[in-house]
Amino acid sequence: MSLPSSAKRPAFERAAQILVWIGGAALIVMAFVITIEALMLKFFNHAFGGVDEITKYVFACASSCAFAYAVFEKANIRIDIVRNRFGARIRLVFDIIAWAVFVLVFAVIAYRGVELAWQSFESGARSITPKRMLLFIPQGIFAFGLVMTVLAGLVIGWRAFRLLSNGRSDAAATLLSPSSEVDRELPGSAESRRLEAADTDTGNGHER
Repeated sequence: MSLPSSAKRPAFERAAQILVWIGGAALIVMAFVITIEALMLKFFNHAFGGVDEITKYVFACASSCAFAYAVFEKANIRIDIVRNRFGARIRLVFDIIAWAVFVLVFAVIAYRGVELAWQSFESGARSITPKRMLLFIPQGIFAFGLVMTVLAGLVIGWRAFRLLSNGRSDAAATLLSPSSEVDRELPGSAESRRLEAADTDTGNGHER
């Protein structure tokens, strides 16, 4: 089965993928800037100034904005030693619990991130560095990535709920289960099964 193109993805997944591209591009740009600054220091004893500070912001924001895509791709780590000792029904229960805890924890973190960014915006807080960066900018982007992650988890949960309500527990289990070693080696296999489980069958009103 061929890999699904980004055009076949639902809109929210495409948005998460675009965030990954933007974050990756920002990291590549910063890598070039750091390299240029290192060469300038070596040969001209001159630096741009503040590159280390901006790099920290970019790295944090790029990481946060990649979380949602990682959720859709099952790139997050799951410890499944205990889970794998049980049958399919019990494993599904473990997967539902893991999903609920994941969404709850990230919801709390996202709430605190948004609250912090808003407080920085209201107070006009700036970094204590020579650049005097307005902190709500990197904090807001970081919080946005966290909110996207929570929404991604809710999307996965909604798809699983629809599958379960249609009596398709196997498809729901595939959607919620952690990726296997094979999936990590061949990421297309996990994505193909996920899309097959989440696609809507307009002919019979079920997801296929």
